[in-house]
Amino acid sequence: MNKDAFKSIQKAAGVSIQLSPKMQKALREWSKAYTNESAWINEDVESLNLPATVASEISRLVTVESVIKISGSRRADYIDKQLNNFRINKKDIIEMACALGGIIFKPFVLNDKVIIDYIYQDEMIPFSFDSNKNITGIIFPSYKIEKNCVYTRLEIHNFSVENYTIENKAFVSKNTRLNDGMITDIGSEIPLTEVDEWKNINPSVVIKGLDAPLYSYFKIPVANNIDRKSPLGVSVYARAIKEIKKADIQWARIDWEYESKEAAIDVDENCIETDIYGSKILPKGKGRLFRTYKSETMSGEKRLFNYYSPEIRDQSFFNGLDKIFKRIEYNCSLAYGTISDPTNVDKTAEEIKTSKQRSYQLVSDIQLSLENALNELIRIIDDLCDIYNLAPSGNYDVSYKWDDSIIIDAEKEKLQDMQEVNNGLMPKWKYKVKWQGLTEEQAKAEIADEDETGIEYDV
Repeated sequence: MNKDAFKSIQKAAGVSIQLSPKMQKALREWSKAYTNESAWINEDVESLNLPATVASEISRLVTVESVIKISGSRRADYIDKQLNNFRINKKDIIEMACALGGIIFKPFVLNDKVIIDYIYQDEMIPFSFDSNKNITGIIFPSYKIEKNCVYTRLEIHNFSVENYTIENKAFVSKNTRLNDGMITDIGSEIPLTEVDEWKNINPSVVIKGLDAPLYSYFKIPVANNIDRKSPLGVSVYARAIKEIKKADIQWARIDWEYESKEAAIDVDENCIETDIYGSKILPKGKGRLFRTYKSETMSGEKRLFNYYSPEIRDQSFFNGLDKIFKRIEYNCSLAYGTISDPTNVDKTAEEIKTSKQRSYQLVSDIQLSLENALNELIRIIDDLCDIYNLAPSGNYDVSYKWDDSIIIDAEKEKLQDMQEVNNGLMPKWKYKVKWQGLTEEQAKAEIADEDETGIEYDV
């Protein structure tokens, strides 16, 4: 999003956009970092793809082996089926939400089915919030490019306890283009009927009796230190942008170190044959190894050849890069060794344990935020079923299952199992199999020895 786009849309929609210049800038920065288009990327500095890597890893931890089930009635079965697309693509959807700070789930009805539109935080424009920092006013821009014209549709949602209004306005601008995903000047207003795809859209809808808007906001639960007053979420790598830049530049230094120190043989050009066109004839396939020179230019000495193979200082460069990786892991709440070299550990056992706990906490917080957003999405689909008579009335139960091994500290789990053994809730042999790597037979044999000798072995 850019300043010109905001001004143009704000004027056309007739609202005051509640998105500070700082947040606008941050959203652009996160989006460009994710697509490897950061300002520092150029011919000399390539991206290590770290933003996408961080977002992908956190998304993997959040969604691995997760199960979402809705049951209890025919209405529940219908709603459950509408979430199949989300289930299939949840890893990618959550990854981009992690990268951009949040996502809107906006369901709509098409041919008796509920389609979920996924609108990421850099594609929406909020303009009002309630006292709990919930988004109550939001603009969803969409575009159609045809010939030399850009058509813009603004879908404006404005929720209050009394009324929920949804307005649709269309605009056309000639000889213009999209900038950062948005048009810089949306142009003049036109009827929706002038665009085939929009001709059946109602310009204005007023709905009464709803407790919340017909969209759900999934927010990445990381404190917003960019704009403390903003209720919007922030990218999972927002606090590591400077370190990501340093890592990309450090990698460019390593690349140059190898390139500049590439072995070569400087040969007196008088010793190299030439073809009929005067070009030097070098050994086939070895052209890059040889560099020719005029003997009189080499410090006054007349030498047939000089071998160039300086020492490469790669280890010190890689050590520096690994330290930057660890800073990125720290600032993104990832466990040490996720990006950095796991064999290059200069941290204490307590520091490594703490880093894992930070990762567990972030994943757990994101899962809770996702549950809240999905509960709201399911509530909206239930409302749509009533409005459009899509399925018989009925209650529904929602259950979530997350991979506990990701969010539970192993030591805490071990302590919990030990307490269950002491309370008679878990057999000793199961504890030994799980935590000591014994087979069932070995574990039971040890326990039999304990009972026979009276010697207590540590569990």
